[in-house]
Amino acid sequence: MSSTVSDIRPLSTQTGRNPLWFAAPASALIYPFPLMAFHAATGMIAAGDVIGWVIAALSLTLAIALPVAALLAAMRLSRVLRPTSAEKLARRVALLAVAAPPIFTFVGVIFLLLGAPQLDVWFVSAMWLLLSLAIGCADNRAPAAAAPPSSHAKLRVAHGAAAALVLVYIGFHFSNHLFGLIGDEAHTAVMKIFRVVYRAAWVEPVLLAGFAFLILSGARMAWRLTERGTDRYRTFQIAAGIYLIFAVISHLNAVLYLARVHFGIETDWAFATGAPAGMLKDAWNIRLVPYYLLAAFFIVTHAFSGLRVVMLAHGTPKPLADTVMLCGSVFAGVLAIVIILAMCGLRVHFV
Repeated sequence: MSSTVSDIRPLSTQTGRNPLWFAAPASALIYPFPLMAFHAATGMIAAGDVIGWVIAALSLTLAIALPVAALLAAMRLSRVLRPTSAEKLARRVALLAVAAPPIFTFVGVIFLLLGAPQLDVWFVSAMWLLLSLAIGCADNRAPAAAAPPSSHAKLRVAHGAAAALVLVYIGFHFSNHLFGLIGDEAHTAVMKIFRVVYRAAWVEPVLLAGFAFLILSGARMAWRLTERGTDRYRTFQIAAGIYLIFAVISHLNAVLYLARVHFGIETDWAFATGAPAGMLKDAWNIRLVPYYLLAAFFIVTHAFSGLRVVMLAHGTPKPLADTVMLCGSVFAGVLAIVIILAMCGLRVHFV
């Protein structure tokens, strides 16, 4: 990833509207439809139509690629050091569009609770269209006013400390999911052991407070950091953080309210994987596949992004810090794929 930041703009942004500004919200607008195509393809597969496999593979690949496209657009837009109001809004919307999977899931749960699940696609479509309209109407004549630069030193330290606490729990959570490769029973057995720790009367409130602080502090830093241009490494870190803000909100809403209060059911492996239909064969549950996959990926890469910043602050050569982050990203990708395969039914049997 390049780290170039400049004030050089394409000619189109000087004289009009840059098409790149609308690429990310367009990606987010399209996002629900490949998921619908995937579900339609499962019906074709069940009927023995080979074309269904091709449509399913292409649809799911596209659904995962769209948030990545928004991320690439955000990286490109972040290169302008002193953005206009239009450029700054386009940059922020692009970063928000990276979080299209958890936003779509969260909105889906809200409309499910409201008794109108069919309206979720209409709602998110209207949201992305309105944001695109706002970008088109924003001022593009001169660099926008920005608050004085700030290192957020104390807030970053507190954010990192809270993240370290939460990562202990996530370590439990991810390792528990990996046991799903062996089977539902193995996952449940390990979950019951782990819950003795993280569902203890005093531990769970501390964890929830930690998540709340990470959301608020992360949102604060992301807002300030997007007022000016930055390199692609930092843009990736911000995008991952914004994705996780919405993923945590969506996950906590599903676990604490939808499951525990509304349905009164256990938040076990069956709940996580959308049993009995599963994540791949249900029209609603399919949205969980890219959502979970990218959430697991961004949790790990966001941590490695923070480690890179710490390494650079302590004098580590930039090539080494960059390599550590890139290796961490590869590890995150492998881990996320294994977890999602386990949740989709892959099982490992030992002889």
